[in-house]
Amino acid sequence: MTNIEKNLNDDNRPVFAISVAAEMIGVSVHTLRAYETSGLILPQRTETHRRLYYSNDIERLRFIRMMIEERGLNIAGIKILLSLIPCWDLVGCSEKDRENCDAFTNMKEPCWIVKNTGDICKDEDCRLCPIYSNLSPFSDMKNFLKNHNLEQYNKTEKGL
Repeated sequence: MTNIEKNLNDDNRPVFAISVAAEMIGVSVHTLRAYETSGLILPQRTETHRRLYYSNDIERLRFIRMMIEERGLNIAGIKILLSLIPCWDLVGCSEKDRENCDAFTNMKEPCWIVKNTGDICKDEDCRLCPIYSNLSPFSDMKNFLKNHNLEQYNKTEKGL
């Protein structure tokens, strides 16, 4: 495998310029900028402020396009749907963290968009968080929430 192939397959390295990412997804550069402005995508910025996208970002953009094209959601609908992800449970926030975290109380924006986060997330780069970087479990939100709620119920019943 050549260095170029390694770099292109490295999920931890932003390699795609905005024009390339837009072409890969089949949208305009303007559309990608709109997704960024709305907080649905967080591209890496170079020192010269150029946007670079990770492989995970491309998958995220495919998820967003699927939600728009196949499910009929708009950007606001996608943001509300993603705000339902119980990040506080998935990253293990304490009750105190939940009280001080807008992601726990805000039902309009996903956790990576909110300004006030709990102690666990305040110094984290959201791009590296599994809640942001891997949307595949959430593509079927109903089943995800059903299974997550069942897991939480089982933990409560067992006294965990």
